[in-house]
Amino acid sequence: MRIAFDGTTLTPRRTGVGYYTEHLLHHLAQEEADDDLVVVSNQPIETTRPLPARVRVVNSNTRAPRLVWMQTTAPRLLRRLRADIVHFTNGIMPLSCPIPAVVTIHDMSLTMYPAYHPSRRVLLNRPLVDVAARRAAGIITVSESARRDIVRLYRIDPGRVHVVHEAAAPAFRPVRDRNEITRIRGRYGLADRFILYVGTIEPRKNLPLLVQAFAACRRRGDLPHQLVCVGPYGWRSRNLAERIDGLEDDHALVFPGYVPFEDLPALYSMAEMFVFPSMYEGFGLPVIEAMACGTPVITGPVPALVEIGSDAVERVERLDAASLAEAMVRLGVDPARRAQLAASGLTRARAFSWARAARETLDVYRRTLTGDGSSAVAMPAETHTLVP
Repeated sequence: MRIAFDGTTLTPRRTGVGYYTEHLLHHLAQEEADDDLVVVSNQPIETTRPLPARVRVVNSNTRAPRLVWMQTTAPRLLRRLRADIVHFTNGIMPLSCPIPAVVTIHDMSLTMYPAYHPSRRVLLNRPLVDVAARRAAGIITVSESARRDIVRLYRIDPGRVHVVHEAAAPAFRPVRDRNEITRIRGRYGLADRFILYVGTIEPRKNLPLLVQAFAACRRRGDLPHQLVCVGPYGWRSRNLAERIDGLEDDHALVFPGYVPFEDLPALYSMAEMFVFPSMYEGFGLPVIEAMACGTPVITGPVPALVEIGSDAVERVERLDAASLAEAMVRLGVDPARRAQLAASGLTRARAFSWARAARETLDVYRRTLTGDGSSAVAMPAETHTLVP
């Protein structure tokens, strides 16, 4: 089987979908040596470590924007490669695709929560995701929660939508090396005790609520910790720290910006707790990464996070400042509970692996090519209410 694999998200300073693409690609190459794996992209790709020699990379010479490349150059390239199947990893595909396509739709936030995205992204990307959901021969998504959203909103045959869970990369494990810890502490100006968030800083991730809860705790003297929010600034999130009142100590709140992949395991491992107050997720990869590093995790009642975290996280039943503050203080004063969550998190993280994800993805390719579980769509899409 010759597999064309979408590498358009393998860019510098990549985040969630880029890392999903990279981890899956590496493990696909390891799992099936008999298949021909070709990465296609609109630009040169970047990976944390070199790809195996058997993986070919075909870049476009046009350097066209991704959306343009997808609709113009990609179909011609796929014909020339004579691939049997193509996997697009970020929700969109060519309107006219010459071979069977599998598309990963990570979540339905563009449809369910359009107010959490720039209007340009909603106007350009959402129609393309809608088309991909109807035209793809097979759909992969990353949780049962996301699968329910996709099937409900598009009213498509559930047999076309396959759940392949993400996982923490092998690099995510407890870091105890003192030299590495000293390096990371000095590089980012970290206090002895700190609370960590990792992810793009954008409205859906709910960072103002977390900072508000943290500031209230600091004012009362309930938390001596530092809050460290790691990730690139996204839409409508610039200068977040400057909008927070009540933090007299400038060192209490740290926004390091984008952090290289190789620094993340130590950051997770050094944190006393990890808080992820996102309002909607398809999977929630940072939660698994934190657990794999032995870090106690606090999340909200978001369905995907309930599914992924199970009983290995401290879950707040309401995403409000008071509930988050109470949870952080509760863990801050209870080392036994932190140790319990660290142990259960390590166990839970081991239930997910990229090797298994690669095997399940290969199975989706084969089932899609044989027509098993890839029937056509017959039902119209649901008329749904958009949440503001």
